[in-house]
Amino acid sequence: MKKTNTILTMVFLFLLITFIYTSDAGAKKVYVANSGNNTVSVIDPAKNEVVMTIRTGVWPASIAVDPASKRAYIVNSNEGDSTISVVDTESYSEITKIKVGIGPMSIVLDPAAGIAYAADTEHMVEGKNVNKTLSVIDLKTNKVTGKIEVGVGPFDMKILDKKLYVSNSGDWTVSVLNTADRKILNTIKVVDTPLGIDVHPEKKKVYVAIHGKGQVTVIDAVNNKDVGSIPVGKAAWYIAVDAAKNRAYVTTREENKVSVIDTNTDKVIETIKVGKEPIGVAVDPESHRLYVANFGDVSVSVIDTTNNKVVNTIKLTPATDSTYSGSPWGIAVY
Repeated sequence: MKKTNTILTMVFLFLLITFIYTSDAGAKKVYVANSGNNTVSVIDPAKNEVVMTIRTGVWPASIAVDPASKRAYIVNSNEGDSTISVVDTESYSEITKIKVGIGPMSIVLDPAAGIAYAADTEHMVEGKNVNKTLSVIDLKTNKVTGKIEVGVGPFDMKILDKKLYVSNSGDWTVSVLNTADRKILNTIKVVDTPLGIDVHPEKKKVYVAIHGKGQVTVIDAVNNKDVGSIPVGKAAWYIAVDAAKNRAYVTTREENKVSVIDTNTDKVIETIKVGKEPIGVAVDPESHRLYVANFGDVSVSVIDTTNNKVVNTIKLTPATDSTYSGSPWGIAVY
């Protein structure tokens, strides 16, 4: 009997350890691109602390993660670098770097098609931005296979219903591409500099942060038409949509706030005070958490989306080799 109990205890302990290990291995992480010190901070949201720092290229600006392939794609936006770091999310080691167009700012993944698009955002020649292309990346070979011409200064991108929406910061337009043939379907004119962009899949809406006007433009994704604008505050930057809650969250950098939009009415219903100069924003609908990268005070604000309250502030490490003092920019949670 004692032997049987011992065996059962050992089996139980083995299963418990396996469960804990598996749960931790599959748990979500928050990735923060620190543009000022060429790193990405990996945050464990259960502990609200940095558990790993990944060295990347120069001036990492944004991040996209493919959970299926367990790879993170980090955009290194410095003109002299202009690469995408491909990182294994289990070992946190860099697999390779992909050379893209000059001054990239964002990347969007289409894993089903085995393709990614990188925005070749900025290359100034005699005071004029000459960039107006996207780099097309084969995710199997990690090679650029072509270019797509869009508007000037493509900044951010999202895919909805096999259409790629691109905010062109240099000519105040949004390009709409058919991902099947990579042809431009529409070019939508907006009132000022478009930056961050996100989509609501169920409502077929595209939300675009209009930086200069402090507002959000709403686009009907069925007809690709501008259907209205929402005032949000000074220096609107990035947007994260929580389709489950019918909410969109917009960072307003000069006001140190996040504006909360009800996507049923397309009106601001609340503003949340966060850290200094918020830029990047990412939402995790499952845990009811919103993460905001505060560029100015080198921190991440953690917000409970059930009551729109800041529940934690995670301090990041300031840079020692840059005037940007760490400068968290893009943020992602997977």
